[in-house]
Amino acid sequence: MLRKLPVLILSVALVAGAGVALAAVNVHTTRANCLDTLWRTSPTSTSSMTFTKVPGLKDSPSSIFPMAVEVSAQISGAPVEFRVRSTNVGDQTFTSKPGRVRFVPDAAGDAFSFQWVERGNRAAVHAIDLVLEWRSPTGNQVTLDGGDMTVAYQTESGACVAA
Repeated sequence: MLRKLPVLILSVALVAGAGVALAAVNVHTTRANCLDTLWRTSPTSTSSMTFTKVPGLKDSPSSIFPMAVEVSAQISGAPVEFRVRSTNVGDQTFTSKPGRVRFVPDAAGDAFSFQWVERGNRAAVHAIDLVLEWRSPTGNQVTLDGGDMTVAYQTESGACVAA
């Protein structure tokens, strides 16, 4: 019995520690029933050291609950930072989680893909403006040769209709 006691104590400590770790995680769910897609097929560049909008990669979904914002791009040039900004109906602007993301393309250019989570609205369906922003932290030119932005979200039944 004395040999089994340390194993039992260790097991209880591990389970309790896992419970504490899980308590620190925020969990939100949604039944996504809509998917918006945007493409940019012509190159655009920036050397701005402050965040600016990436031309053509913005969306205004009418949603409730969290949204997933996926961006994929072909990048060349200097290191670049991206972020997704959202503005709600009250004109409050937030940076989507996890915040800004840094990417360093190799000399020949490189592919980039990342997913942000936007918290969305919790009370009712509202329009939210989502904008992909970028900056060159070094001030050197970075080029987005082409890319896409996909937004998955939940909206009212029948409100997401293909054009």
